[in-house]
Amino acid sequence: MTYKKYEDDFKRKIVNLYLSGHSVADLSNTHKISTTAIYSWIKTYGKTESTKHQTNLEISKENERLKKEVSILKQAMTILTSK
Repeated sequence: MTYKKYEDDFKRKIVNLYLSGHSVADLSNTHKISTTAIYSWIKTYGKTESTKHQTNLEISKENERLKKEVSILKQAMTILTSK
């Protein structure tokens, strides 16, 4: 049996797909990778990628909140300067 060596970036991509909701079986079939390998990658990279994913979600939420705040402040400035 031959073993294929995958690059770390590819492994992380697969783990990110798993963390975003894809099943291991689906990823295995789509990318022709054994489920054992995918579970191993999830164990190795999952915590790191999950933390990155969570951080990105938090940053996105903060960004949206700040955009709304800026919009409100712009409206307030328009109202105050028009008087």
